[in-house]
Amino acid sequence: MVYQQFLNIVDAYGDKVAINVGDCCVTYAQLNARAEQLAAALVARGVTSTSAVATIIPNGAEFFVATLATFRLGATLVPLNVNYTDSELIQYIDKSSALVVVGDAQSQQSRIESLGLVATFVDTDTEQSVVVPPVAECDDNQPALIMFSSGSTGGSKQVMRTYRALLSEWKSEVETFEITPDDTILCTVPLHHTHGFGNVLLAGILSGAKIVVTPGEFNPRSVIKALDNHQVTIYPSATFMVKMLSVMRLRQQPDLSHLKIVYTAGAPLEEDIIASFSSTFGVTPRQLYGSTETGAAAVNKLNAPSNSVGQPMANVEILIVDEQDNALPQGEEGEIVVISDASAKLYVGMPEQTAKTFRKGRYYTGDLGRFDENGNLYVTGRRKKMINVAGLKVDPAEVESVILAMEGITEVVVLGKKDGDYGEKVKAVIVPLEAATERDVIEHCKAHLAEYKWPKIIEFRNDIPKSPLGKILRKYL
Repeated sequence: MVYQQFLNIVDAYGDKVAINVGDCCVTYAQLNARAEQLAAALVARGVTSTSAVATIIPNGAEFFVATLATFRLGATLVPLNVNYTDSELIQYIDKSSALVVVGDAQSQQSRIESLGLVATFVDTDTEQSVVVPPVAECDDNQPALIMFSSGSTGGSKQVMRTYRALLSEWKSEVETFEITPDDTILCTVPLHHTHGFGNVLLAGILSGAKIVVTPGEFNPRSVIKALDNHQVTIYPSATFMVKMLSVMRLRQQPDLSHLKIVYTAGAPLEEDIIASFSSTFGVTPRQLYGSTETGAAAVNKLNAPSNSVGQPMANVEILIVDEQDNALPQGEEGEIVVISDASAKLYVGMPEQTAKTFRKGRYYTGDLGRFDENGNLYVTGRRKKMINVAGLKVDPAEVESVILAMEGITEVVVLGKKDGDYGEKVKAVIVPLEAATERDVIEHCKAHLAEYKWPKIIEFRNDIPKSPLGKILRKYL
């Protein structure tokens, strides 16, 4: 079980710093004590191993505490994006059937209380005298984690992964990246996202590494300072972050000889960005391929072509198949299929989508790709039309449905447009029945969607270009 592995680390490295946030340091023993206290508070609110616990917590020690407290009880964690609107939070909490919400008292207490949610708050609802609940004895096939992933048919899917899957992902990361207690991992990616959760939280606390969290918005200068001051060895980053770092003008060259691995997720890295980052910081950024369903699945090696995502992670198998599900040879393009014990096995409450996506113990990604003669994987396209906003996936159908709910809108098409360092931005092409303004659309979206989903380009037209068969001609949008 995940928590038992954490306790093994506490026994061996209790006095070692686990989390560093600004001037605050938390040792492994202290992290365990805080998780025990929060677990007691959760039990007092009725949480058992069959319950779901939602969290609304920004990056920081509190996120680790809430995660570990939930895992101690064998319950299911549902980490939510703090940037969701109130209506999105209510929707996702209802969908997940979360019994209780855990929040960060400093930043989220007033908001959570205003929504009338059953909640507890890290380090505020606990008493030193409470009876600490025992570590739950649960089946490793029990649900451990539910994350929401944008769906190609509209709405969000609940991706459920088991305790066995999370342990498998951790083992894969340890073997692939050779993570040890001597490592220091820098956290600038959101922990509620699969990239941060797997490649920072699981990889770090189950290995006894030190995790340095830079709180707040991404700041390139703060990141460089943290890399230098904390002797960071592993930096799981995002594509737009590496791009911003690569163009920094530095007065003094930092000594980052200790930094052995930098890798990105979310979008491809251009060759000039890779070269610029390598020249400035002395380490070549590598590209990771994965998903909410699988966690990390592949990563390129230092000698791999820069436009590939490399080779499968340890204990992961990747196939390229045709439409008849036949495995294809090297060089031929087909759908990327991932076989891994770390993979999810279902979407909660979506039997048809589950049957379509999870078959024969495999995860069918909807991505197109091919292998070269050296076994390097190339992602060549997508069957699913997602918009990539700084590594965050936006489902066009979700934004379209929100805009169509406005009065006087007859048709809308949402698509992605290139946006420099940030990948893509959301564009909405709208056919109004009556007068509407950009401000009307933005204000409506603000009430229903997280900020990264808001259209940055709004265009009003008399009609949407279509083929004779009624297919939308996106190339004209």
